[in-house]
Amino acid sequence: MILNSFFIVPILTHLLNTKEVSIYMIVLQILNFICTMSFDWIAKAVMRYYEKYHLQDKQTEFLSSIFWLSIFVYILILIIYWFANKILITKFAITNFIVILLILLVIPCGIRQALYQILRAKNLYMLYTGSIILYQILFLICFLAFVNILPNASSLILAMIIGISFIDLYIFHSLNLYSSIKFNIDLKILKEALYYALPLVVTSLCYWALFHTPKLIFQMNQLYLYTSVFGIAWTLATNTLNPIATLFMFVNFPVIIKNFERNKTIKPYVTSMIQMYLYVLLPLLIGICIFSKDIIRILLPPQYALVAKLLPVFSIVIFLHEMMKLLNIKYHLQNKTYIETSLGSLIIGLYCVYNAFSPNLTPNSAAALMLCAETVLIFLNILIKFKNLDFINYFKVSKTALKLMILAGVCGSFTILVFNSTNNIICIAKILSYLAI
Repeated sequence: MILNSFFIVPILTHLLNTKEVSIYMIVLQILNFICTMSFDWIAKAVMRYYEKYHLQDKQTEFLSSIFWLSIFVYILILIIYWFANKILITKFAITNFIVILLILLVIPCGIRQALYQILRAKNLYMLYTGSIILYQILFLICFLAFVNILPNASSLILAMIIGISFIDLYIFHSLNLYSSIKFNIDLKILKEALYYALPLVVTSLCYWALFHTPKLIFQMNQLYLYTSVFGIAWTLATNTLNPIATLFMFVNFPVIIKNFERNKTIKPYVTSMIQMYLYVLLPLLIGICIFSKDIIRILLPPQYALVAKLLPVFSIVIFLHEMMKLLNIKYHLQNKTYIETSLGSLIIGLYCVYNAFSPNLTPNSAAALMLCAETVLIFLNILIKFKNLDFINYFKVSKTALKLMILAGVCGSFTILVFNSTNNIICIAKILSYLAI
């Protein structure tokens, strides 16, 4: 995904016009919405309960039940598509061919989500990382092959379908899951998974609305440049920070679940995990904030200059959002995900209503509101504690954060004084020097 930020995204902005980029960004958000409604919560249930049913030697029953649940959900998606395709075509400048490709793309994306959760549960991090890198390479090759053949960003979606489908087959074969799918459904397993995961659907939809509502509003108003700028800034920030942040959940969440299921103490482990998250990501975040203008001048065409202002804000939002996932593990362990859902619905609902009725919504104002909403959410979630599950030492975490901010600020100031130039080569040297220090 980091390769996506610093190689694929600049290629897209140079090869496609702003309207085509905006269509691609909207298609990605619609895909994200569909996956959130359908397969994302199923994948989270796989992560939460795979270890439990593995210990009970019910792995086959669990995976079979999840598989047939996914089939049923996809049928519902097709029914919804039948009624909603005209709205997508008329409101967001998307062609019918793109919508059909999008519906086809949902299948490999949903399968990949579930497979990645199994990789997390099994701690197969090399297969996980290798599959992501291989997908980026396949995607780029397929896109360059189709870009002059298919119009209106269709080449991007077709490239995604081919790349993700290949990765799904590769992982499925590597895990030898063919024998794990049977024609039976365990209703008890389904009931437990649904009770845990259905509140997460609402939570995920709230966060989807928080991050992507402005793009939909800009696209409906035919402000294609705004949509493109907002989408590119979000993609750069996400693809730079998320791979590293996701690694913490990938490695640590299965360990926490295993220890929790075995009634072991987890407070020192979780505190150290969050401190390590800060050590790795906070200096990178501060670097993005300091050098955002240099990064955008090097990567993107001049019409995307506004991205330099949005990139720091979105990076902070993503940093806080991913850290909140670590803090909110308490809801998942206690099966109280409805608390997170209630908070998200309240704050993000107010945010979306303001965006929808704001007469002068701009990328800058939308980004500022997004940051405010995320900040309020993280503080509210920190204040909520369970008597029997207080597993974070917030004093240690705060102390680590303060030291890192001071250190990163000093390093950033030093590199700016030493490399005081707007030359691209000097700017690259400045950024690399900061990261090295």
